[in-house]
Amino acid sequence: MQPFTPSFRHQDWESGVGALHLYVLPDPAVDADLFTLISECRTVLHDYPVWRLPDDLVHITVEMDAYAPSTGISTDERARLIAALKARLTGIEPFTVLCGSPIANRTGAILDTYPDLGLSALRNLVRNALWEVHDRPAISDSGGRGHASLGYAYGNADSDPLQSALRKITPSHAPLTVSHLDLLDVRWTAHPAPGDSVRWKMSWDPIARLPLGTA
Repeated sequence: MQPFTPSFRHQDWESGVGALHLYVLPDPAVDADLFTLISECRTVLHDYPVWRLPDDLVHITVEMDAYAPSTGISTDERARLIAALKARLTGIEPFTVLCGSPIANRTGAILDTYPDLGLSALRNLVRNALWEVHDRPAISDSGGRGHASLGYAYGNADSDPLQSALRKITPSHAPLTVSHLDLLDVRWTAHPAPGDSVRWKMSWDPIARLPLGTA
């Protein structure tokens, strides 16, 4: 495990800068089993140099709007993006993904997600909306498989014993109901950490909650 550094358009993030993101956010009232699993993972992560996400920051990233930092996206562009997203999201009904098992990765820990079809379809709809609204590319990378982030490393550590400890958690899976998509202005801020390292922490301001399906 090695320290995590966020990036924007393939460059290291400038501390305090925001960018628009589309996230799936779990609902504590609906996804109680998921939050129980996350709590147990958080306990295991306590002994490692990992900034553990609190419940209100747990998310699955669908896509980042890499057209410009959030301050460079106008009110009109935001309104057109919301309208384009709403028009497309009526075409995909709410679905459920299974989160787990917990995995220690190169820069922290995640919950794997399965099946891929729903999240992949959601990402494709979001990308189509971004391509419609912006006059130059707003997609900076291929994205990779869906996952729910548990925490981000701010130091080096052997991830093998962490993976062994995470594997002992049972049940190791929990469902997540995806019924809406959140448009957020996400900021990463750098903070000093032990050993002259940097702990990156995220925060966000909500912009719009967009339901899935015709309802």
